[in-house]
Parts: sequence; C-alpha cells; structure tokens
Amino acid sequence: MTSSSEIFSHDLLRDIRRNPKKAEAIQAAAERLDTVIQDAGLGKASSADITAAQYALVPLCGFNFGMLIPYFFTRYPLDEPLSLMSRPFMFAMTCMAPDSVVTFRAGRQVGKCVAGATQVTTDKLGNLRISELFSMAKA
Repeated sequence: MTSSSEIFSHDLLRDIRRNPKKAEAIQAAAERLDTVIQDAGLGKASSADITAAQYALVPLCGFNFGMLIPYFFTRYPLDEPLSLMSRPFMFAMTCMAPDSVVTFRAGRQVGKCVAGATQVTTDKLGNLRISELFSMAKA
C-alpha cells in the first residue's frame, strides 16, 4: 500500500519524462478518455463509460487527479482547457491522499481578495493585471 507521504512526494511529471512506457500508458488512457467523451456527445457512450475511462487514468497517475483537470475546466481562462503542465507545483493540490488532510487557505472569491493591480503571469499573454484577466474572461 502506498503511504500518503509517498503520494505527495511522487513527481508525476518526472516519471512521465523518465519512463517512456508509463508516458505511453498515460497517453493511451487520456486518448481513450477523449474518445469516450466525444462518443458520449454523439450518444454512443454513457456517463458510466466516461467514469470507467477516468478510473483507468487515475491509477496510472499515482492517484493524482491533476491529469483530469482539463476535462473539468474546458474553457479556462481563455477558451482553452486548464492545464497544470506549466504549473507542476499544483499537482500536489489535486493529489488524493487517503488518510491525510490537506489544508489550503484562500478566499472564496479570489477576485475580491486580490487587488486589481496585482500582476499575474499567464502562459500566452505574459504579465498583466488581474483586473485585465478578469475582464477578458467576462468578455
């Protein structure tokens, strides 16, 4: 059985880079999930099929749900799926750690907790004020 500390210290991105077989297995599972989601849109697959495809991907990722984030946030922030690949520290936040507790301090409405002039960095737009990012998301 894997301990909680092993799950949190597990570097999924390093494993993918160093283990081609694991990378291929994860890629195949992700492609299968994409196919099932497309089939569900055409009435060829059920929600149970989607769930089964998701459950096939999660163990390959060390029970870290970070790989599933793009499927839940498909248009964030600029009509593209949210990806954690450029934010590897975020994978620890999506890790399912049985018998553990993870606490994050954050406001319910980050936009109201952060000054509008606060600088943020995005992959595509570079540095901009958070108020500009929110304006783009609303448009």
